[in-house]
Amino acid sequence: MSQRETDSFHVTELYLLASAFDAEALFGLPDKKAYQLQGEDPWREAHERLIKKGIFTSEGKMTKDGIVIIQSLYEYFFSQKYVRINNLMFAFREKESDEVIILAETEEASYRLYIMAKPLVLKLLGERVPLINREPLEGEVNFLRRELSEADKEEINQLEASEEMVNIELFHPRVKPQSARNPNYYQQWLVLTKAEKLVMVDTYQKQYYQASQHWFLKLLFDALDFPYRRQKEVR
Repeated sequence: MSQRETDSFHVTELYLLASAFDAEALFGLPDKKAYQLQGEDPWREAHERLIKKGIFTSEGKMTKDGIVIIQSLYEYFFSQKYVRINNLMFAFREKESDEVIILAETEEASYRLYIMAKPLVLKLLGERVPLINREPLEGEVNFLRRELSEADKEEINQLEASEEMVNIELFHPRVKPQSARNPNYYQQWLVLTKAEKLVMVDTYQKQYYQASQHWFLKLLFDALDFPYRRQKEVR
């Protein structure tokens, strides 16, 4: 990725930085309490690593680079919505902003923070999510989505997780009721192909669909506030 790239940060480093604005949780990160239970050592070590990365001075003062990182984390924390696509977490500025904030998991408990222009996000997703570049089947122009049969649902449930599957989560933290059963508050979709057909599973509503490529991309682009060309009305 290009755009204002940072060193990778451990979870404890990110929470230490987020304490500047009293944040106790950051979307997509493990629970802070799990590290607090380990005592003071993880936090002391995190502070020492941040000094080595030039985020703090040896006297513990914030550097200019540190201020930039905290400002980005602040905007991430106060985002009105979040979108997760596999190991990429997206937060948003104003509706009209042409940039997004990305927290990317690089390895277990380690993350990179980016500010990225939306056109570059499309390029990134095209590289990271091959299904975005999938060629639709000929018959997909005649429907948006249709429910799978019970037999097909059972076959999908028997599949093991694979790298080809795409996990998409949509989260609006300020929408009520704050329940995973409320699709306006939280949605999770698993996207995969089976016998060349595109399958999308709403994990919380327990709904299984054969989806058109158009419907998949529209859901994704709407979530990311990207414009998407409409095709003729189909069912």
